[in-house]
Amino acid sequence: MGVLAALTVPLQWGAAMRRRRVFHPNGVLTTASITRLAPHGEGLPIEDAVGVVVRISKGVGTPGSLPDVIGLAMQLPALPFAATPWDILMASAGTGTAGRVLGIRPVLRWTGQPMSTLMPLRYGGDIWWISARMTTPVGTFGVSLDSLRERLRTGRIEFGIEQARGTETFRPLARLTARGVMEAGETPDVAFDPVRHTAPGVQLMPTWLSRLREQAYDRSRRGRQAR
Repeated sequence: MGVLAALTVPLQWGAAMRRRRVFHPNGVLTTASITRLAPHGEGLPIEDAVGVVVRISKGVGTPGSLPDVIGLAMQLPALPFAATPWDILMASAGTGTAGRVLGIRPVLRWTGQPMSTLMPLRYGGDIWWISARMTTPVGTFGVSLDSLRERLRTGRIEFGIEQARGTETFRPLARLTARGVMEAGETPDVAFDPVRHTAPGVQLMPTWLSRLREQAYDRSRRGRQAR
């Protein structure tokens, strides 16, 4: 067993014992549409789409409305000539140059909190970052999953998606609009994998960390027997 594989074995054990994800174990699954705001050809290749699978989650899984790291996972439909959908995962973090990498942090509310991919993407010879913020007011204080479900069942939740090249400031990329709740039993556990499921020409960086994440996701899927 290689070093990278050995490092990820505990994730498989943890997922097997809990029968759920080790990180971001609790979340709400929904469907969404995405609308590109940036000019076509400028930056990352996110295009208008419907049927986007979205998971909004709590990173540690704290009960009720207690503070937690929050996450947003998007599974975009496959682009032309792509073999897989494009999975993009973000967690609450800073948007400054250092915060994009090191700034993962718990938050006190859903709305307005910046989330980042934490790892950059290489595309078109440049390094890119993706950030997102929920723009729809949800609740008043705390990060309750029940408040998300209630909002999604009666209305919609929107996110502003932004992109930044290198150390430049973030600029609008797209708007994500989620509606409805995918109830347990309606769909199998969606195994988001931002390393294997990507768009043509897009690669998570650095490569060694991408390989570690790939094995970590694989171990977690095996542990909870997800697809």
